[in-house]
Amino acid sequence: MKRLKKRWIFLAILLLLVLFWLGNLRILVTTRVELTSDKIAEEVTIVHLTDLHGAVFGRDNARLIDRVAGEEPDLIAVTGDMYTYGDAEGQARALALLAALTEVAPVYYVNGEHDNSAAFRADLTAAGVHVLDYETADVTIGETRLTLYGINNVYYSPTFDLANAFTLDESRYNILLAHSANVPAFRRFGLDLALCGDTHGGQVRLPFVGAVYNSGVWFPERSGSGAQYTKGLYPFGSFSLFLSSGLGTYPVPVRLFDLPEIAVITLR
Repeated sequence: MKRLKKRWIFLAILLLLVLFWLGNLRILVTTRVELTSDKIAEEVTIVHLTDLHGAVFGRDNARLIDRVAGEEPDLIAVTGDMYTYGDAEGQARALALLAALTEVAPVYYVNGEHDNSAAFRADLTAAGVHVLDYETADVTIGETRLTLYGINNVYYSPTFDLANAFTLDESRYNILLAHSANVPAFRRFGLDLALCGDTHGGQVRLPFVGAVYNSGVWFPERSGSGAQYTKGLYPFGSFSLFLSSGLGTYPVPVRLFDLPEIAVITLR
């Protein structure tokens, strides 16, 4: 009898652990960030998505699409790695998702290292997605004038400088879409905001500690290195960096205290 009781306790604990693991992979959370600037004449709502890695939230990602649509965004910013390299099914899911989101709001996309494919970018363009491959897009919402900058870097050289590719109009609110962050270069260029992904928030986070591992650094948020930027809003005077922990996982399907994230950025 005692042996049978222990077995049921073990099975119950195992079931709870499986449910907890699945919940950390499939429960969507909405992170809300508000930023203010004298350049914003009328409120702007941006939904930021990143690092799907082919994940599914409801049939045909209906749950994800409905969550985004419910925010009534003025635009949707997507910062790469929407599928994992070599995953044809994930690539098809990512294309279908982004095509469907164009019915919700204009979608602006930059690639990461996994979805760095000219063919995929061409498919997105054909589906109505605005692919920013070292390009800009001027967007007017009411009386608010934005400029979106998109870069396709999967790494940064020591001499990386946005001024080599773009000219900044300081009268506009300037937003960079980039898969991974380069805080010194972004600040130097004079941006108002950069939206990035890549880190997955560390995927495994601990209370009061933050990410366990990022970019080759253990406990990066306590490291004082560039790897300390893992998740959330980082203000630097007139420039802000927002790093989303994204939606999917890579290389292992694990998240802990780091739920899949839809980010809603409100500019006031």
